[in-house]
Amino acid sequence: MPVHLTFYDGADCIGGNKILLEDGESSLFLDFGTNFKAEGMFFDEFLAPRSTFGFYDLLCLGILPPLKGIYRFDLEHPGIWDRYSSHPLYRETKVQGILLSHSHFDHCGHFSYIREDVPIITSLTSALICKALQDTGGGNRLQEICYTTPRELKDGLLKTGHYRTTPFRQRPFRITGVDTIPASTRGFWESVDHSRGIQCCALEPCGREVKIEGLTIRFWPVDHSIPGAGAFGIKTSAGWIVYTGDIRLHGKNANLTRQFFEEAAKLKPLALICEGTHPGTKKPMTEGEVAANCFDVVAKAEGLVVADFGPRNVERLLSFLGIAGETGRRLVLTAKDVYLLEVLAAAGENGVPDPRQDERIMLYLQLKTQRKKWEDVLIDRFDPSKIVSAEEVKKAPRNYILCFSYYNFHAFLDIQPEGGTYIYSSSEAYDEEMLIDHQRIKNWIDYFGFELYGTLGRDREKSGFHASGHIHGPGIEEMVEIIKPEVLIPVHTQEREFFKRFEGGCKVLWPERGKRIEISKEAP
Repeated sequence: MPVHLTFYDGADCIGGNKILLEDGESSLFLDFGTNFKAEGMFFDEFLAPRSTFGFYDLLCLGILPPLKGIYRFDLEHPGIWDRYSSHPLYRETKVQGILLSHSHFDHCGHFSYIREDVPIITSLTSALICKALQDTGGGNRLQEICYTTPRELKDGLLKTGHYRTTPFRQRPFRITGVDTIPASTRGFWESVDHSRGIQCCALEPCGREVKIEGLTIRFWPVDHSIPGAGAFGIKTSAGWIVYTGDIRLHGKNANLTRQFFEEAAKLKPLALICEGTHPGTKKPMTEGEVAANCFDVVAKAEGLVVADFGPRNVERLLSFLGIAGETGRRLVLTAKDVYLLEVLAAAGENGVPDPRQDERIMLYLQLKTQRKKWEDVLIDRFDPSKIVSAEEVKKAPRNYILCFSYYNFHAFLDIQPEGGTYIYSSSEAYDEEMLIDHQRIKNWIDYFGFELYGTLGRDREKSGFHASGHIHGPGIEEMVEIIKPEVLIPVHTQEREFFKRFEGGCKVLWPERGKRIEISKEAP
């Protein structure tokens, strides 16, 4: 029986993966993420899709696919399907689950619109990060990736129910690779620091393999720039289909990625859906090299040090934690970072310390007129001696490494640093909007007289202070050579030319957005 794959996003672009796999009556999505480039064509920080119109705005702009049956009924604006029933991509369908490779928003951000009864299949760590992201989230975009706030139609708008009496509704998460859920994890999962309660759906441990409607699913942990990342294998009626998610070979857990290669090869897969974000990179900067370069800078720094790296890059955070200990400094974290570390430590994530117990970690007390409830609860359970204010940083800047980034810069106006060291350890600008953001970063750096280490702009990894979260060209070649798929399908990439080299050894299919591909032994 043929298997069908439809790439609703992630085709010929970076991120936003939404891949529908159908095998007879069974269907799954491989990720359901936000395409930031597509949304950025119409929206920005202040102009966002209207939550009171549900998924209407994103459907109108072609950012969400017109698939009746997969979206939340409470976000269905009246008459929307009458308008879209003639759309060339319109279909009525249902899915039995979503395979989440990892918890970056370009892979999970559009969960907010998916029916809350559709199970998410992922690692324990990815599930917990999803909840931490929502618990500490904010802004003007719908961010209900782990639990939903029910809406009801009033005066032509979809509004939230009564603030205190209508609880959040939690999505079902099925956890791969574990047989039991730790008690501390269950306690975190089943509660929220909010005035609204939660209608909990307990985490379901599934062991090594998950079975859904005749499909067998395997999960392999891999190396990426966020904990909990993994690749999937799906046993279909036509054979095994393997999906890499986002992977790399130059982090501290590169052995996990190579173990995935070896185990996936044993399945003799019919198809490999693989990421190809940076195939032009020949020799990537490793996380170990980044840590060594950062240590050298911090060791000779006389004043305040600021470390700017991507959100949820826990491996980079732990590198700076080690550097802080070795150089006699304290690592100062924002409340969101501390909250995430607490969650990962409670789940037993390898190498992650409890921030309340680790003497090297301090919580930065940001000046606010009003804090959210989760922030108040976090501060209350923190030892006051481990909380640091702007005034204390100002008095003894040599004692600290501040883990700040773009949205924390207001704090510099309170600290008033007199020079110092700024380590930019995050990704390069990939579009014009990010170039503008980088210019703003440079303006702040120049205003306070920081010495910059790292590269702003488009020069990828040339400075030695950032390691990409994505596999390089030789690594992709190694993967394809080991796994030996019959069909290779590149996603999360715009580098068509690179993948032509594989055409002698396998069939290379380049997906088109919204186009259904048939995969079978006889006619790939």
